[in-house]
Amino acid sequence: MTSLDAQLLARTAERVAARPGRTFLIGIAGGVAVGKTTLAHRLAEGLKDAGFTVEVVATDGFLRPNRELEAAGLNLRKGFPETYDRDAFHRFLAELAGGRAAASPVYSHVTYDIVPGEVRRVPARGVVIVEGVNVLQTPQARAAFGLSLYVDADPADAKAWYLARLARIVAEEPDSFIARIDDPARRDALIEAAWTQINLVNLRDHIAPTMAHADVVVRKRADHALEAVAWR
Repeated sequence: MTSLDAQLLARTAERVAARPGRTFLIGIAGGVAVGKTTLAHRLAEGLKDAGFTVEVVATDGFLRPNRELEAAGLNLRKGFPETYDRDAFHRFLAELAGGRAAASPVYSHVTYDIVPGEVRRVPARGVVIVEGVNVLQTPQARAAFGLSLYVDADPADAKAWYLARLARIVAEEPDSFIARIDDPARRDALIEAAWTQINLVNLRDHIAPTMAHADVVVRKRADHALEAVAWR
């Protein structure tokens, strides 16, 4: 663990300890493939070692099902604000913030869709870390978090991480949507289009502006190490 990792964990633990007896919600925002999930689990492990009970939840579960996106003509805007069930997400956060257990739909990265009928029950205790591109996009969501972080990186580095992640999926998940595209040239073209026409546009227009609402901005280097941690 680097000094920046230790500093981030220590100050996060201080924030949590200052509000005992209630569910403490931490939000982690940032662009696609920037490392939100990795940071969430690193913080979770550190907080668990410090004696806290921790759950990590991804907001992918609040994406609208593919059939709804297709019917609304939004299948090529997946991940944009309008492709989430924001009301359900707000209810989820409100339940936890109010000390009540909540349920999240389950998203499959193999089928790239919501799993019909499957939910994850999240108890209202300890710390709940919520990570996703949309975490800080509405006032209702921002108000629920006791601490919010934004993970920032050079888009070129994020693209490299995105490509590496998809390569792992192709190699390890043969039943996944992306792996079932047999023609490598077609698959590469679709991936490039998804990054350029969807992910980068979403980052520029909807995700990066939420950095202004974060309590902490975490800047990452090309090797994934933390370059800077700015507390506000």
